[in-house]
Amino acid sequence: MAISTLSPSAASVAEPQSRRTTAPARTGAEAILQLLVASGVEYVFLNPGTDTAPIQEALVALSGDGERVPTLVPCLYENVAMAAAHGYFLVTRRPQLVVVHVDVGTQNLGGNVHDAMRGQAGVVILAGRSPYTVDGALPGSRDRAIQWQQDVTDQIGILRSYVKWSHELSRVDTLHQLLPRAVQLAGSEPAGPVYMTAAREILMQPPSDQQVDLSVANRTRPMVTSAGDPQALAQLAGWLASAEAPVAITGNMGRHPEAVTQLVTLADTLGMRIVDTRGPLNVPAAHPMYVDDASAAIAEADVLLLLDVDVPWIPRHVRPAEGARIAQLDIDPLKETIALWGFPVDLPIQADSSKALVGLIEAVERHASGADQQRWSQRRERYAAASAAQRDKLATNLSELRSRRPISAEWVGGALAECLPEDAIVLDESVTSSDAVRRYLDRQKPGSILSAGAPGLGWALGAGVGVKLAAPDRTVVSVVGDGSFVFGSPVAALWAAQQAAAPFLTLVMNNGGYNASKMPVLGLFPDGASRRANAFPGVRFNTPPDYAALARSCHAYGERVEDPIELPNAIRRGLDAVHAGQAAVLDVVLTPI
Repeated sequence: MAISTLSPSAASVAEPQSRRTTAPARTGAEAILQLLVASGVEYVFLNPGTDTAPIQEALVALSGDGERVPTLVPCLYENVAMAAAHGYFLVTRRPQLVVVHVDVGTQNLGGNVHDAMRGQAGVVILAGRSPYTVDGALPGSRDRAIQWQQDVTDQIGILRSYVKWSHELSRVDTLHQLLPRAVQLAGSEPAGPVYMTAAREILMQPPSDQQVDLSVANRTRPMVTSAGDPQALAQLAGWLASAEAPVAITGNMGRHPEAVTQLVTLADTLGMRIVDTRGPLNVPAAHPMYVDDASAAIAEADVLLLLDVDVPWIPRHVRPAEGARIAQLDIDPLKETIALWGFPVDLPIQADSSKALVGLIEAVERHASGADQQRWSQRRERYAAASAAQRDKLATNLSELRSRRPISAEWVGGALAECLPEDAIVLDESVTSSDAVRRYLDRQKPGSILSAGAPGLGWALGAGVGVKLAAPDRTVVSVVGDGSFVFGSPVAALWAAQQAAAPFLTLVMNNGGYNASKMPVLGLFPDGASRRANAFPGVRFNTPPDYAALARSCHAYGERVEDPIELPNAIRRGLDAVHAGQAAVLDVVLTPI
């Protein structure tokens, strides 16, 4: 039986389920699905186990009754399911459901839970747990030996440090309150994952009158965020207006595309330089106030504005000038989940930066005397001239990189820039190659670069599935290191893309090893034995997998690329496959580490 789907457009309206106050539900599992649909959940990314059987049955049974259920995306491995839900949230800002089994399925979510937490991505995780009963007294009671082995003392504790909220679903009569709350918490800024567990007895227990109350779900929405304290914004505007060298430092601000446009307006008005710490696209690549030398700009600044950034600078490498004033616009200025933060801030303002920047621009304009405007204009023109010279230099370099062997990371970015439409979405998990790729990738449109927002690797492949489901009419490209490709469970991710009809292109930056693990050895032991012997244990892939052949085994297009001149044509062939409905992988061979 085909399972009916809930289209994205249906769930994005303000009144899902036509404002029904109740819905039919024969079991707790059916009640959970009805409540999630009413709360706007559109997809369930599922890796099943013996404890998820009631959820699987409910998907089929409700669909057979003509009820709407979340679209099923089967996932061979849990970390792909988590990354897909993360990617979907980045585009839509709507949390989706990830279903895994008990403790082992929870553990297999792996580093992608860390990424969702640090990247502020709303995801609803539902895990089974071992049945409560052992004697068959209740439906769902234990019937396999593994249910004793999987009964750990604190299953929720596996994720407690990584989720905003967690709860064991132990009563059917509270589901109508708990499920909407889970979706609301996941989607409210700062967004993040939530985690629930449920035993089979609860999933199989019938609700009263075989109906579930939807009234709470109909009235539960993500929290409305603040635009910032007007007095604090006025104070910050005064600092910026009088500054001689203002600098903005961005982190995850671009998760709200409208904030990018507002930052550009503010920077253009003041002649304020922008340092980007490489999250999503926070500033268009060609913007004249974008700074390539971040350390120099930070050291010279007399006013620094931190915008949704976790680590604005590395104190061992650079520090702001003594006397520089530091302000912060952030939905989470205290960084409460980071045990040691340690960056000084004179004016922390808790706010949604996409809203606060509007008020800040207005406040700055009130300071715009004729003399100020002239000073800002002169500064803007000076920085713009330097930016134009830098872009001319990059263009000259690119001409030489087109034929340089082995292929350089810079040319990967340049070749993509030549081949991709302006609204393509690039998922960046190229790790140590990221700066080089982005320098030439030349993305301008807000929302056209996304990242995990965290260092947990193995994100971009699964995220490609979720992003493509969220933006089916846009080209989606994942750029990954070879280590990231392996960590991303490519068999599971490419299979999920095929099953979900969500094809995307992947470029594997194949440098033959873990450069991110080689660099600390050289950094801590610059004259050490490893450098002298050119030996870095565990770092190099002496006999790497054939990534293109692996792709072909998973119903995807696969091609190995070694000739830099051929790279643009290979990208176009990969895009042709994607547009024809097939995922594609290009194994791009770089200089070995």
